[in-house]
Amino acid sequence: MKRLLFAAVLAALVAVPAASARPAALPTMHSGQLVVAFGDPAVGFASGTVRGSTITNPRGYEVDLASAIAKGLGLKPVWVYTSWNGLFLPGTKKFDVSFQEATITAQRKRTVDFTNSYLNANQGVLISKQTTPPKSIADVKKLQTCAQTNTTGLDWINNRLHPGKRPLTYPSTTAAFQAVQLNQCQALILDVPIVALERKSNPTRYGPVAGQIATHEQYGAVLQKGSKLLPLVDAQIKRLTANGTIGKLQKKWFNLDFASIPVLK
Repeated sequence: MKRLLFAAVLAALVAVPAASARPAALPTMHSGQLVVAFGDPAVGFASGTVRGSTITNPRGYEVDLASAIAKGLGLKPVWVYTSWNGLFLPGTKKFDVSFQEATITAQRKRTVDFTNSYLNANQGVLISKQTTPPKSIADVKKLQTCAQTNTTGLDWINNRLHPGKRPLTYPSTTAAFQAVQLNQCQALILDVPIVALERKSNPTRYGPVAGQIATHEQYGAVLQKGSKLLPLVDAQIKRLTANGTIGKLQKKWFNLDFASIPVLK
């Protein structure tokens, strides 16, 4: 009888730590929260009201994707703003993860970590209303091109196109789109999904998306270099791809066949 009683007490003592143990905290900035950063508003991707470093009422593909990732991790998403030009700078980030339609490149991976891809993209050519649509890359070369700073579009202009006129550069997509509206820029070179959705949303402001250049880029979310959160976010993106969520979100927010835009050669 005493042996049975001793065994029961011992089992109870062993069970207490196991019952009281809590799951290890996730490696986020704040316990229970996933701080998600967006940049300048992008139609279909992420748009909201920016006040200082905070964003209220965001909506779009990347917002829904970030919310699904946070939910899968058991975290509450918190929205913040961060500028594009500071996104790839080394050092401590003020977010856990950022979604800014950022193409994964080897150079950028020197200073930040990228998740697995959540969208494929080429470069697009959005022209002003006064510009004759180019039929080839050679035609684009003759135009006054422009691009947002620190983008793969600007890299393509400088390293592959070599236009006759020096490209104009702008710190934000908003400024670049305005330059096209004013015909200061005849051809904006920027990701196909971004220019196509902007043109669809504001059809009277611009000429057509005259074509796309096959650059075969992939978007990845950005994390601080060496972030321990990376494999956890990657696992969620893999899950959301496999169960069809990412495909459904793209259809919901884009509803546009990017492949129908002609490829310029």
